[in-house]
Amino acid sequence: MTRKGYIYLLLLAAAFQAAAGCTKQDRENTIINQEERIDSYISSLADVEVVHNNGSNRVVVSPGSSTVAANGDSIYMRFAAYIFSNGPGTLFATNDTSIVDNRDFNETESLYGEIRLGTTDLIPGLDYGLEGVAEGEHCYIIFSAKYGFNNTVVGIVPKLSPLFFDIYVDRIVKNGE
Repeated sequence: MTRKGYIYLLLLAAAFQAAAGCTKQDRENTIINQEERIDSYISSLADVEVVHNNGSNRVVVSPGSSTVAANGDSIYMRFAAYIFSNGPGTLFATNDTSIVDNRDFNETESLYGEIRLGTTDLIPGLDYGLEGVAEGEHCYIIFSAKYGFNNTVVGIVPKLSPLFFDIYVDRIVKNGE
């Protein structure tokens, strides 16, 4: 390889590395912007309790009983999952028949039945958000793409999408019961 060819390859490699770094920085900036928008939305809500856990935000719309979920417990819930857009945006999954009946949307059976907190394949934001949820609670769990699907397209959810879950906890079965 000639000296000129070698220099060209080095410049090309540096350009690719700079482009990759820029893309990573763009993703980080997107996440920061999402977290700021989520914080702004949450601060606009009145008379709610907010629980922050590892990047996930649980907004308690109406509290439940004294039965609280911990790792290993089973949670039975109805939910509607949205792409966050300064509140709930596009619905992408639900197991709530009342939502299905009111829209042209197919019911999603995943996340209903036995969800074992901390031991399932839930996305991190949902797993963190459900920790400490109470039986009978109505809450929103909201988090940036970093704790959701990140840089992956999932169904109709574009990559780098913040998520908003509207959840009604029907029942909690304590570990070992």
